[in-house]
Amino acid sequence: MTEDKRYGKYGSGVIVGVAVIVVIAVLLLIELESDLFPIIDIHDLEGELAKILTAVIVICITWLLLYYAGILFERFSIKKVGSHAQARSLWRLISYSLWIFILIVLVLGLIGDLNSLAIYIGLIGAALTFVLQQPLLNLLSWGLISYRGIYRIGDRVALGSTSGYVLDIGLMHTELWEFGQWMKGDTFTGRVVTVPNSTIFNGAVSNYTKDFPFIWDEIQNLVTYESDIDTAKRHMIESAKEVIGNCMSENYSKYSSKLEIRDLSQLLLREPEIRMEFSDSGVNLFVLYFCPAEQRRRVKTDITERIWHRFMDDPRVDIAYPHLQLVGDLERRRSEDPSQSGG
Repeated sequence: MTEDKRYGKYGSGVIVGVAVIVVIAVLLLIELESDLFPIIDIHDLEGELAKILTAVIVICITWLLLYYAGILFERFSIKKVGSHAQARSLWRLISYSLWIFILIVLVLGLIGDLNSLAIYIGLIGAALTFVLQQPLLNLLSWGLISYRGIYRIGDRVALGSTSGYVLDIGLMHTELWEFGQWMKGDTFTGRVVTVPNSTIFNGAVSNYTKDFPFIWDEIQNLVTYESDIDTAKRHMIESAKEVIGNCMSENYSKYSSKLEIRDLSQLLLREPEIRMEFSDSGVNLFVLYFCPAEQRRRVKTDITERIWHRFMDDPRVDIAYPHLQLVGDLERRRSEDPSQSGG
């Protein structure tokens, strides 16, 4: 989601600003004991109501400051953190932490008596646990997502049955720009899917780009037993190297350093490699490689097209495919069965 779409209109900021001005005006009238409220005893409005109005002002001003500070933070921190998505993810953590601190201070200020605070917390906690089980579970999930870094804004993930690009991680829900479904590969569908954060407790979470923005892929071809297998392997390797070979060699060291278990670096490829296995109607050849997650389908298409042209131009290689071939001597069968001679 672009910055213009999220922050381009400042209508909500203006509304909050007007609300702040109105509340401040009410507080001033209370303080000055204005005669504009002849029916209401101004002295009755002092005390608890003044505290509540002050809390409202603090919340509104905090919202305004964080709203516009978020715009500036994302704009000026992109170069340092690497991307707009990472900047927004970092600001989410900062802003939510500030909100929690400010709300705790306001609650303590409104209650005042620390002895009563424990009673309030106990009663509120029991009520919230009973009535708001799912929202609390979503909130707990948000804390776990943020603390463990299960996924961040900008990652490509699969949450439950939904796969997509993480647009936003809120306290209750995660927004995904969906891909897959009726589209092949990782092509976006155009839908924005809202997934409850508690989904992480209901099943596996797949993150395509947590450690590094590269994923593994392979292309399979079945060639006949009569084909020159070594030639077919060479065509597939050369096609893959032309498309993704440089990218793999340039990012091998970076990819290896990001692996949490260092033993896995022994399995990391510096360049495309071939695997093969026997099949009923031919030899299955697989070319393995890793590529940028967002380019997986495009890379696969480019490699497949190059392999296809090489196979078609080389008579030593034939692609195996399911077909029925009848072999026999028609004349011999006709001599054994005169009725098939047509005469």
